[in-house]
Amino acid sequence: MRTLIYTAAIALALAASIPADNASARTEGGLHVEGAVQFPQSRSRIVRHTIRFHIPQGTSPLSQLNIDVPEGLRISDNIALTDKSGRKINANISIMGNKVIVDFPQSVAPASKLELDLNNVRIRGVSNAWIYRVSAKLVGLEADVPIGIAQIRVY
Repeated sequence: MRTLIYTAAIALALAASIPADNASARTEGGLHVEGAVQFPQSRSRIVRHTIRFHIPQGTSPLSQLNIDVPEGLRISDNIALTDKSGRKINANISIMGNKVIVDFPQSVAPASKLELDLNNVRIRGVSNAWIYRVSAKLVGLEADVPIGIAQIRVY
């Protein structure tokens, strides 16, 4: 019986140590998703999803971001894009079906951090984790380059 209690306590401790925001498929040394979070951290029906991006020094400038919206979510056109200091970034943001396209009139230079706030996201489905697949177009490349996923866990 003690073994079962100890095992359960260790499992709960490990589960509690998992952070609320999570990003994976990080491209070492290149443009990547740095994190994602939901506010409020509850099962509300209307929330804000924030996705953070990092363009490290030595990578090509960024010209476009493409974010696939998970099934069960509806994105409004209330989207804000800022840099690490909170200044608004000039970008053409459009929603086409289940995809958010962020087109930069002037490319975003390396050594930048961006924060994309998807405000008034309506949750129609049920999930413990919403997974946004993200790709980008870099200056000098025509093809979309997958840069990772933004996973938002809901507790």
